[in-house]
Amino acid sequence: MNKCLRMILSFVILLPLLTGCWDRQELNELGIMLGLGVDMEGELIKVSAQVVVPNEISNKSGGAKGTPVTQYQATAKTLFEAIQKLTEISPRQTFMSHIRVLVFGEEYARKQGIYDVTEALMREPSVRPDYYVLIARNTTATKVLDLLTPLDNIPAEKIFSSLDVSAKTWAPTTTVTGDKLMDSMISPGIQPVITGIEVIGNSENSGSKDNISFIRSPARLSSTGLGIFKGDKLIGWLTEEESKGYNYIRDNVVATVGHVDCPSSQGVVTLKTLRSKTKRKAKIVGGEPVIHIKVKTISSIASVDCGMSIGAMAAIRELEKQSQESLVELMQTSVNSVRRKYHVDIFGFGQEVYHANPKYFQKIEKDWDKYFENLEVKFESNVQIKRVGALDNSFKNEIKD
Repeated sequence: MNKCLRMILSFVILLPLLTGCWDRQELNELGIMLGLGVDMEGELIKVSAQVVVPNEISNKSGGAKGTPVTQYQATAKTLFEAIQKLTEISPRQTFMSHIRVLVFGEEYARKQGIYDVTEALMREPSVRPDYYVLIARNTTATKVLDLLTPLDNIPAEKIFSSLDVSAKTWAPTTTVTGDKLMDSMISPGIQPVITGIEVIGNSENSGSKDNISFIRSPARLSSTGLGIFKGDKLIGWLTEEESKGYNYIRDNVVATVGHVDCPSSQGVVTLKTLRSKTKRKAKIVGGEPVIHIKVKTISSIASVDCGMSIGAMAAIRELEKQSQESLVELMQTSVNSVRRKYHVDIFGFGQEVYHANPKYFQKIEKDWDKYFENLEVKFESNVQIKRVGALDNSFKNEIKD
C-alpha cells in the first residue's frame, strides 16, 4: 500500500514537469515580424507588417533573388484584429516577439492618437517593449516600411540601427522605446516626444530592388526632428536646433559635433563633444517653482577654419566661454519655442517639481501647463576642452598662394 502511494505521489509531482512542449511553435510555421506600421484608413486601423523571407536571407540559398522581406497589410477596428486578419493573406502565423520598430503614420498620430496601440502592445506578453517608436513624417508608416535600404538589407533593422547610432553620436535625435513612451504618457509633469522618420527622394520604386541598385539610392530614410505630443496626439515638430536643446536638457546627448565662431577672425572652430552630463533640480522659492539646469561637457577640437592660435591656453578659454554661451542659448531657445508654439511641458520640469515637493505639485498639477508658461528656468553650462587633436595651430595662413 505504501509503495503504491509513493508511486502515485511521484506521478503527481513529475507530470507537471513533463508539459514543457505543449505550446511549442515551429519556426517553419511562423512569419517573423520585424517592423509594425500603423495608419488610418477611414475609421479603421491599417496595419503593415514587415515580415522576413527566410529563403532570401539564408546563406545557403545560393544568392538572394527576391526581396529579403515582404509586407502584409490588413484593416480592422482594433490593432490585434488587424494583425490576426493578416492570416487571410499570409501563409504563416505572425510572430511578434522580435519587433524592432513601431512606426505611426503622421495622420494617425495627429487624429487618432497612439494610446490604444501602445496599450495593446504593452499588454501582449509575447511583445518585448524594447522596440523603437517613430512617427512617419509627411508620409505613412506603410511607405516607410516599404522602402528597401542598402547596407542593411532588412529595412526594420536599418531603421533600428541607424537611429541607435545617430542618438549616440548626433544631438538632434533620440530613441524612444515602447516602455519609455508609456512611462512619459502616464507620468505627471511631462509630455511624450518621439523621433520622426521621413522618406527623402523618389519613392516611386522604393519597394523594389531598383532602389538599392544605385550607388546613391533614389529614395532614402532619414531621422528628422522630434514630434511633440499632448496626451497621446501629435501636435507639432521641433526644428533641428530645438531638438538639440531638448536633448541637452533631458540628458539624452552622449556625443555630438558642433561649432563656434572664431573669436578674432572669420571662420569657425568645430568642437567634438566626447561626454555630456545634465543635472536638473527644482526648488520652491517664494511659493513659486524654479528649475535649475546644469550641463557639463568634455570636448575636443575637431577642426579650425581660421587663423586662430589654439596652442595658447587663453585661446582655449575663449573657445570654452563661447561654447558655454552658445549651449545656454540653445537650451533657452528650445524652451521658449515650445512655450510659445505648443504650451506643453516636454522637458519634464513638472517631474522635477514633483520630486522636490510632491504635495506642492499635487496642488498645481491640473494647471501645470499654465505654470510652465511662466516658469523660471535657470541655465548653467560648463564646457571643458581637453584635446586639440594631432595639430596645435592651424596651417591655413601658411598655405602658399
